[in-house]
Amino acid sequence: MSRCKFYVINTQKSQELVDGLHQITLECENRFDAHGFLWIDEEDNIMQIQLLFGELAIEWRSGKGIKYSRTNRAAEVPEGIGFHKGVRDLRQVEDTDSIVSIKEEVLNAEFPPEWSEKIKQKF
Repeated sequence: MSRCKFYVINTQKSQELVDGLHQITLECENRFDAHGFLWIDEEDNIMQIQLLFGELAIEWRSGKGIKYSRTNRAAEVPEGIGFHKGVRDLRQVEDTDSIVSIKEEVLNAEFPPEWSEKIKQKF
């Protein structure tokens, strides 16, 4: 497993304030299917984190804790015309192997220095 190296994407949403929070987008420079989002308040406190590694997701919300999910999208795309992977929808998982796998991904990942410790301490 290679260590994911995340960086911040400056987007229009990162400038907007919705319900008192800014959304920060993270992309992985060495893994195309890994990305994430941080929702931060005006004092740069993280209020919510969502990280996706392939079709597995890990989320943390202030006051609610950690949630592990899998998307409803097909893991493998069949050959041929007309197949669409579909819209992502997260469904909670209890599978121990998946939970251990995604937690290891987060703890081994490199995040931007200003967010790294704040992200890892939540998990």
